[in-house]
Amino acid sequence: MRAPRSASISSEVGWANIVPAKATKSKLYQWSKAGGQQVLGKLCLVLLVIDVISNNWAIIDYVGDAKHLLTPMLDLNTPEAMLDQYAFPSNESPALMSKVGRFMVNTSFAHIQARGSHTFMLGTTVHPIHDSVNDICGQLVQTYPIKDPNATTVQLGNVLDSVTFIRGNALTHWFSDTNSARQATKGMNETQLRAMGYTPGRHSTDLRLTTPLVLPPPGQVTTGSVFMYRYFMKALCSGCVPLTELGLDTCVIEYTYNENAKSLEITTSKAIMGGSHELGIIIQRRGGPIAALYVRFSTLLLLFGVYAASQKTVQWMDFTQQTLPQRLLRLIAPPLYRQPCTAIGLSDICFNSDIFVVLYTLTVLLDEEISMIYSRILNRWYANSGFDLWIELRLMSMTVRWLWLNCFLLKAAKWMCHFVSMAQYTGTNTVMGWLNFSSVTWMYLSVLLLFERNAFVEFGNSVIVDLHSTTQNLDATYVLFFESWYVRALPTLAAGVIGNLAGLLALDHIVNRKLWRSLARNSLGRQLVFNSTSILSEIRGAVVDKPGYGGTCVDIKIRAWCTLRWFLASHLTSLGLPEQPHVMRALAAATYKSKSPHRGNRDSKSATEDIEESQRSTATTGPRIVTEMEDTTRTETVSSNSELHVVVQDREGHMHVINAEKREMQALAVEVKILRDTNILLG
Repeated sequence: MRAPRSASISSEVGWANIVPAKATKSKLYQWSKAGGQQVLGKLCLVLLVIDVISNNWAIIDYVGDAKHLLTPMLDLNTPEAMLDQYAFPSNESPALMSKVGRFMVNTSFAHIQARGSHTFMLGTTVHPIHDSVNDICGQLVQTYPIKDPNATTVQLGNVLDSVTFIRGNALTHWFSDTNSARQATKGMNETQLRAMGYTPGRHSTDLRLTTPLVLPPPGQVTTGSVFMYRYFMKALCSGCVPLTELGLDTCVIEYTYNENAKSLEITTSKAIMGGSHELGIIIQRRGGPIAALYVRFSTLLLLFGVYAASQKTVQWMDFTQQTLPQRLLRLIAPPLYRQPCTAIGLSDICFNSDIFVVLYTLTVLLDEEISMIYSRILNRWYANSGFDLWIELRLMSMTVRWLWLNCFLLKAAKWMCHFVSMAQYTGTNTVMGWLNFSSVTWMYLSVLLLFERNAFVEFGNSVIVDLHSTTQNLDATYVLFFESWYVRALPTLAAGVIGNLAGLLALDHIVNRKLWRSLARNSLGRQLVFNSTSILSEIRGAVVDKPGYGGTCVDIKIRAWCTLRWFLASHLTSLGLPEQPHVMRALAAATYKSKSPHRGNRDSKSATEDIEESQRSTATTGPRIVTEMEDTTRTETVSSNSELHVVVQDREGHMHVINAEKREMQALAVEVKILRDTNILLG
């Protein structure tokens, strides 16, 4: 039985307390930090659930809330039939559209008529109109020919075909003059726009159709209201399948009927302030979003299975002998004891499990086409309307997906750093020390910039001008995919994501430099930071002092260690670097000294030199800011007779727990410790 410790030690103390109590911040700060982490974790979980439910395109399409926005199109057999039912102005008629504009109208019309499995029909959200920004009724101000002199009502139509030209991006707006230099004005042709640095970024065709309007007596100015349906077709390249933004507004108009000219003139048209705009979207249903639904469902099942397994003590297994089917099965269903265990939290699985991070990142990428377009259109209308908690949460949930992209980039960076490095021992790769977060709180903070993703894209595309088909023929004006509205924003968005990660990593290592210094002096800490694809270094254990050993010792419940060992071996990629020889010599010297306390000064000096050499060689591989090791005072001490173990890997990446005599811990001994609920000391 282990000798009693001189002070009680709680196994629930985290790595955040790895610095001695005298060097830590106040307890109030620690409590507030833990509470803040719990709040952020629960908020992230809520957003994940909202995203799965409310941003499920198949469910939204099945509900069919946007179908009433198709009413004007339901009895039209062909696009040409619009000319028979609706009156169009002579300068904004389908006859003046470009070939790409006609293609977009025909494609959108086919989607509306088919309403099949090739499209998602997404809607609706309702957005209050408080100012002119969300007022789109002005396009109705035109003169409309009346074909039938005996008609008592008329339905109005209006179509505007254009190509949107964009100059610069977010980086050039900040570091160059693309935002401040003289901007183009309406009416310039393509040659003038290109000379000013503009490039085509989007095809658009804006079609408006109204409900019947009663013709007034000739010459009488009449005020009335009319429902206006909007079909705003957009394509991100010439010939690409367009998406269609649907809308419904109530417009207040002033109009008069000229009997001699057989025309109806609308002089003013405005939305009702305090009214609302209904929004819907028709977008092509590709294979990616469909595959994302199945992958996401499988990933969530994996999450629930792994979390359920992690809440019990996992049996001590020999991972070197397991076959591939056994390894896949034990990802979710390892052999368990009935004793409970809280060594692994939900956030550890969500953000640190290789399999979960890879699968959920795949889900994000497969669904990103629709997600980015839908969130941008929704954000464009919501930004200028009143606060709506549900829409706010939906937008945040679509953005928080990129949190897993952050995790994947960090894991990929660790793997690539190991692949190109010439390091032969764990702890000797300097860069690897920077590619870890000390706790999940820093991971949550990385999403704050992501919440501004839509604003970032809008800022990059803020210097724009529309070239209309009434200004010049648009048949020879084309849009390249890599210069389109969203794709052109991706490089600067990627730079922002990487810069955000790099800044938070640097800040974490500066603020918690004592923590990282202590982590580098512990074998378990080195396995997490330098010798695996783990990006979180938060483990529940207590930091203690062992007489004669100069490294960091972690006292952890054996039940917690069994479950943690399973997670490290099954859900993380081990990089297979052995420990430095100095570490083993220091461990043997410390153990030998504790068993022979009356040895002479020569042996004591030799042990001390090995320990200091081990500390120096490990410390110099961490972040440069923490190269010097501090000699701090521990407040809790274990008996010098407590057996010390270290965590090591062999060349094949299998993890072993050995003592000073290089004897590996065996399952039978572990089972006895589990039943007795004892601790293990990891140096």
